[in-house]
Amino acid sequence: MVDLSRFPLPEGVEDGVLNRAQLALAFNMSENTISKWVLQGMPVQSAGQNGVAYEFCLSHCWAWKQSRDEEAMAAKRRGDQLATQAALAFRNLDADEDEANSHMTAAEVRAWAEAEYHRNRAAEQRGELMRTSRVQQAVEDLIVAFGTAMDTLPDWAELEFGLTPDQVQQLQDKADAIRQEARQICERMIGGGGVIPLGAQQGELVV
Repeated sequence: MVDLSRFPLPEGVEDGVLNRAQLALAFNMSENTISKWVLQGMPVQSAGQNGVAYEFCLSHCWAWKQSRDEEAMAAKRRGDQLATQAALAFRNLDADEDEANSHMTAAEVRAWAEAEYHRNRAAEQRGELMRTSRVQQAVEDLIVAFGTAMDTLPDWAELEFGLTPDQVQQLQDKADAIRQEARQICERMIGGGGVIPLGAQQGELVV
């Protein structure tokens, strides 16, 4: 079931019944992707058989796609949140081990931590540091936009260059690898929380 009231067609788009090729054109996807979506649960108005083409209700397919994209984004954000929490917890464990192995007393460690906190606060107020929480959402939006571009690249290439299904799959695998590498780089740079210097390079995080 799809919630049409939650995900209505964009203003100015008229509802109607389309075949697979027309739906692929409407969504700027390949017919192979439409077939894959059908297997994943996209609603079908009429199943094709004996030479009769599949028929799809545009509004139902649009609502299904929007709901699916929203769920995928929510799952990704939840996963990123869990990963960030785990990274912070592991970082604190490492810090505890470092403290235990150091020659500083507990009072000296606390004094150093307090001084470091005030130093970072002053630098932040001068505009020399920026909290990662302020850029994390921007980076997250960038990752989502980049991921969407990587998702649609194989379909665009298939339509533009007439790729075979095997070539499309190879391109999809490569796009997935590029997207994952980009996400890992961003997570390594900002996943630890705290503050970062403006213009900092990877490995120069100040927390």
